Amino acid sequence: MLEFLSQNWFVSTLLTTLFIGLVAFVNKIFAERKYNQYLAVLVLYGILTIISGFYILIIGWDVLNFSGIVWSILFGIEMSLYSLVMLQALKYLPTSTYFVNVRLLSSFTLLFIGIVFFKDIISISEWIGFVLGVIAIVLLFEKDKKSNKNYKKGVLLLLVGAGLLIFGHTVVKVLSSQVSIIPTVLFISFFSAFLFSSIIGYKTIARNKKDLPGVIGINLIQAVLFFLYFLLLFRIYNIGDLGISYKIQSYSPFIPIILSAIVYKEKISTKKKIALILVAISLWFFK
Repeated sequence: MLEFLSQNWFVSTLLTTLFIGLVAFVNKIFAERKYNQYLAVLVLYGILTIISGFYILIIGWDVLNFSGIVWSILFGIEMSLYSLVMLQALKYLPTSTYFVNVRLLSSFTLLFIGIVFFKDIISISEWIGFVLGVIAIVLLFEKDKKSNKNYKKGVLLLLVGAGLLIFGHTVVKVLSSQVSIIPTVLFISFFSAFLFSSIIGYKTIARNKKDLPGVIGINLIQAVLFFLYFLLLFRIYNIGDLGISYKIQSYSPFIPIILSAIVYKEKISTKKKIALILVAISLWFFK
């Protein structure tokens, strides 16, 4: 199965988009149940460390050189930091505003990085798909209806979040040059993320003991989805363009939108319906 996916970056990218979209919906569940998000992040990376450890025992692992170890550690810290920055930014900015802007900024930058540094070649049809995708994401934008004195702080955190995403996906592209080291990279990265999250959020365990069973239960599902996402992500960047692959992944917010409409009866506006149609059309241009 992995061999087939390794040879088909488009199918793999669609799967990663599905996985990360489902992860986002799990975060929606956490929010609805009012679980402490810092505790959720800590538990998530703890479970991911265990899963990636078992994966190494089953698949085997390759020794990383010094630079590979450093990049893996930095990638793990980036994952944890992004989770924390995102949580803080969402206190000051509307959800759609944050995710629309962070995806737009990171999409354009990663497309530029892919072309300049990784010699990605973008076809005319892919450019058309990219533009349609940008329009679709923009349609998700919503104005902040209430004044927020911390709006500037939210914007600053948004820029930091975009920078962290750009850094993280660039590191994955660099480390994806050798498929055999993926299990080792994942273990080191998740373990680093867990250690960093523990330093930041260890106090949340004592304060939220009663929620721990529920957080672990939901995070087991989220961790499996997250692991599959990163397992495929490295393989995608090994064979596919950085900018276009990431652009398709940026459609992931539509998945929690659809699921929220089904599960929580949230209304899908006309603008969002148009955006979904544009996403479907743009995917055709990426094929």
